[in-house]
Amino acid sequence: MGGTPVRILLARHGETVFNVEGRWQGQSDSPLTERGKAQARELARALSDEPIVAVYSSDLGRAADTAAEVAHVHSLPVIADVRVREIDVGKWTGLGRPEIAAQWPDGLAAWASTPSRYRMPGGEDLAEAQARALAFFAERMPDHLGQTVVLITHGAIGQAILVEAMGLTVEHLWLKQRMDNTQISRLEWSTERGLELIELSDVRHLEEVGSLRGWRTTDREQRA
Repeated sequence: MGGTPVRILLARHGETVFNVEGRWQGQSDSPLTERGKAQARELARALSDEPIVAVYSSDLGRAADTAAEVAHVHSLPVIADVRVREIDVGKWTGLGRPEIAAQWPDGLAAWASTPSRYRMPGGEDLAEAQARALAFFAERMPDHLGQTVVLITHGAIGQAILVEAMGLTVEHLWLKQRMDNTQISRLEWSTERGLELIELSDVRHLEEVGSLRGWRTTDREQRA
């Protein structure tokens, strides 16, 4: 089956309380901050002129709430799919870096340098998480050949999607720039080639509201 590729607008959810506090969320949930809500509204505005036919989202609240802003502009429902939820971080859920470092001294370094070979205690293997996300594309995207869709997801699973689109593997999870909250990456999907990256991490719509990078606030006034 051929056809014109699907255009995919991939974005991470808005900033959450746990993002600001530097806590691992995984498959738990944390509400959007006021800035996170503003980011979601700016994302929706940035995508308002796109010919979007479907808005897909992780089933977790922070992604679904972000997706709802985009969907509202286009009078579309949010289609939640468990396969694009964040990686399960197991016993790290809700913990910050000092707590993790105290209990698993080598864990943070391993996740940063060799994530494909490190399973967080009680958590999910990165390759398994990527496989479920790719299964989502294989099942859903053939219905949208020649169309434009949105997918709102999370940091680590979003990176796993992006490295696939770059022709890399999960061994290279952190090789490129990490996903800011509500950044937009543009991808294409076709039956012949799968995912391909068109544009990485557009954050121009966040100029006024700012964003977090790592655990450091990077508002405009702080960058100046």
